[in-house]
Amino acid sequence: MEEAFAAAMTAATSSSSAIPMDPRIWRHLPQGLVDRVLAFLPPAAFFRARAVCKRWYALVFSDSFLELHLRLAPTLPCFAFFLLPSKPPLYSTSAASSSSSSSSSSTAAAATTTTSTANRPPPAPALLLDPVSNSWHRIPLGTIIPPGFSPAASSHGVLCFISDDAGSKTLVLCNLLSKLASQLPPTPTPRLFPTVGLTVGPSSISAVVAGDDMISPFAVKNLTAECFHADGVTGFYSPWATGSALPRLCSFEPGRMAYAAGRFYCMSCGPFGVMAYDVGTNAWEKIQPPMRRFLRSPSIVECGGGRVVLVAAVEKSKLSVPRSVRMWALQPCGRAWAEIDRMPHDVHAQFSEAEGGRGFECVGHGDFLAITIKGSNDVLLFDFYRKEWRWAPPCRFLHGGGSSSSGCGGLRGFAYEPRLATPCMALLDSSSFIPFQGFSG
Repeated sequence: MEEAFAAAMTAATSSSSAIPMDPRIWRHLPQGLVDRVLAFLPPAAFFRARAVCKRWYALVFSDSFLELHLRLAPTLPCFAFFLLPSKPPLYSTSAASSSSSSSSSSTAAAATTTTSTANRPPPAPALLLDPVSNSWHRIPLGTIIPPGFSPAASSHGVLCFISDDAGSKTLVLCNLLSKLASQLPPTPTPRLFPTVGLTVGPSSISAVVAGDDMISPFAVKNLTAECFHADGVTGFYSPWATGSALPRLCSFEPGRMAYAAGRFYCMSCGPFGVMAYDVGTNAWEKIQPPMRRFLRSPSIVECGGGRVVLVAAVEKSKLSVPRSVRMWALQPCGRAWAEIDRMPHDVHAQFSEAEGGRGFECVGHGDFLAITIKGSNDVLLFDFYRKEWRWAPPCRFLHGGGSSSSGCGGLRGFAYEPRLATPCMALLDSSSFIPFQGFSG
């Protein structure tokens, strides 16, 4: 056992110059102290160490160890990527039209929805990228997420998936490592492809679903937002309360929201604007972005220290301003922006050649920014601390490496912090626990 653990520790600390401890010492260490050492391991190294003995394998089922891991485990800024379909997911309007149809037609529509869901392929696996070690990991989702759901948001160690069918939306929260899945109650308002925001704490969950209200089975309009709140400390539970009306002329692009300092942020197009929702005051406001007439593919991300950053391509072809990808940080006043960095000319030349005007998306986590190109599996990383741009290594779990896969619309990334324990999931009644599968790769 000691030799096996020493090998696991050596693999986990291969990049360190520290001298490994004599494996015979581990025989005399108290189990509590050994558990504390294991709690400091990164998730990938911990799952390898579980093969040492039965007791270590069973630690993931120990409440005391999970509590210890929650307090001691280092914060790891990772990204979870998912392959996008080349076409938008098919959906059924049965949920939206059932309220105005007879009972017989509702039964037929429900049967059609069940059949269409059964014929859908299982969800694509999650591809985890560690920007520090430049390593990829693959986690299958077929036993956690049912068919007909797409990734929509993330917060810390929790990923959120939303139902593809038009109508009342169902959100499923899951922990990729523990295989714990919990379902939120359906939203009262029927929607098509709304924008979703999520933030979780050790004992709280807040979710926002906004826009794409279905005013008829064949028409949508951005009118309202609905909010879900649950707090285990105060006992507050508010399932899908209707928030304040959305600002006029807002046009959400289906996607994710960024959360910082009690507010959700997302982009509105035509013209571009930044929409901010204050959870405490239940109010929306519109923030004008910089150079909005010359922006392309803008994204709102949250980076280290709770900074809200706007990332976009700037194209002013008729003026003597070079084309570039720039980043602006929202100032403490909440209304003004300040440019903090831009892509160097040589990196921008490579990026422009790879992007080819197809558009791109951005996601931030800690000191890292990840840019994905539509229709491509390439990922460009920016390190805010080192001021360094670099391409992520090709994902070895994708055919063709960094090139676009057949029938694939590219990669969509989410900020993800690998955690064995996410106690906030216990706040939801409908939860299920599935045995661990760990990392692949």
